[in-house]
Amino acid sequence: MSETKSKPYNVSISVANSKVVYRFNDKQKIVGVDERTSDGVVKPIVPNSADFNAALDSNDAVYAFNVNKYKGDKNSYVSKEKIEKASDEEITNSYNKQKKAFDNAGFINNDSETPGIVAYATGSTGTTGGGESGYNPEAKGSQLYAYPFDIDLKQDHLKITRHEYLRSSINASKPPSLEGFGEGPLGGEVAMQGTDTELQRGITNVKAVRGGSVLGKLKGSVILPMPKVTDVNAADWGKSELNAQGMAAAGLASKLIGQPGETPDERERRLAAFQQLRDERGGEQGGSVRRKTTGAVYNQIVAKTAGTLLGTDLNADTVLARQGGTVLNPNAEMLFQGPALRDFTFKYRMIARSQKEGVMIRNIIRFLKLGMAPKFRSSTYLKSPDVFSLEYRRGSGEAGILDTVNRFSPGGLALTSINTDYAPNSYWSAYQDSQPVEITMDLNFVELRPIYYNDQALTPTSSVGY
Repeated sequence: MSETKSKPYNVSISVANSKVVYRFNDKQKIVGVDERTSDGVVKPIVPNSADFNAALDSNDAVYAFNVNKYKGDKNSYVSKEKIEKASDEEITNSYNKQKKAFDNAGFINNDSETPGIVAYATGSTGTTGGGESGYNPEAKGSQLYAYPFDIDLKQDHLKITRHEYLRSSINASKPPSLEGFGEGPLGGEVAMQGTDTELQRGITNVKAVRGGSVLGKLKGSVILPMPKVTDVNAADWGKSELNAQGMAAAGLASKLIGQPGETPDERERRLAAFQQLRDERGGEQGGSVRRKTTGAVYNQIVAKTAGTLLGTDLNADTVLARQGGTVLNPNAEMLFQGPALRDFTFKYRMIARSQKEGVMIRNIIRFLKLGMAPKFRSSTYLKSPDVFSLEYRRGSGEAGILDTVNRFSPGGLALTSINTDYAPNSYWSAYQDSQPVEITMDLNFVELRPIYYNDQALTPTSSVGY
């Protein structure tokens, strides 16, 4: 169903300096009213609202109706009582259609990092920083793209934001923390780390301190539909073996240096717990443990010395196994080795439904390629590529981040690869302007720093965390 619009009229509504535009269906009936602001933005007015009713009750509505239906035949003009309106259902459907077009094809809210309203880019990636430029070198500022072109931001979607790589310190792998000021068992200014309750214990005023990040100046964003969502959280644990000789050396080292980063009070508690555990196990039972350890160390030394003198590789396990079918106990354990960095892969299939959407698809691909490319500075130095932040969202602001799926590292992500297939069906198929009918794009991101306990603990309790 096609609609026509009237010229703007100066009708008094709640928004100062705004005008109204009347919309008519193919039967010349009034099907809606739009508000035109002083800066030229046209927005549909909610049916049956005060502004909507004020616009329909005005003399301008009568004049607009007559001009649209009877054109210059003023003898056929009707009075206010005889102007025709579409059905309530048709008016509501028209409003929903216009509102969706206004929200999605016209404007996108890009949160507090960019101006409140950013127009869709149409055919230009604009300036992307560092002397790089897209199709239109005259365009400035951060860019924002979306596929499909009319994507509804009130539905779940993936937002990819590109940033300049910027280091604020040597160590960009720090977790977030809380700084507290006030009286309590810890007292003074502290950076708290630990369990959920310990994060706020004894603190009267708290502020969050961000963790390590290399996210610098905002360069633009891409809005894409929700992909297949998976996340894998992992920690690196490795096998560790320590025989009697190693255990003796480790025990001596522990007594000499203690635990890394432990306070005198923590050392005292650890040694007391160790003594209690030894007492519960009956101590050394007349020195038997010490004698066995000393004997094992002696066997190792003798076997190694004998092997060296005879020019062969001989160890205590070989001697003991051949003599009595025993070996030294390796005391095998799985020990924590460190955190693991997560990676994410997204696959998108994009079909251009119009020439404008085809331009948008090309802009998205170019925008991401520019972001992952290293920057040449000289034959000696290269500058790091841009980095990215990812969010699963529905709506704007902090409340728009989805709690039902994982979050991404606030330290940023690197786009390590982009695989674009312009003929995914194994044959070339394109429109008249050579825009491929279908394109598939595979994106692989890797987080730049690990997810620590504090990252997880400081997420909303209603969320699944990172």
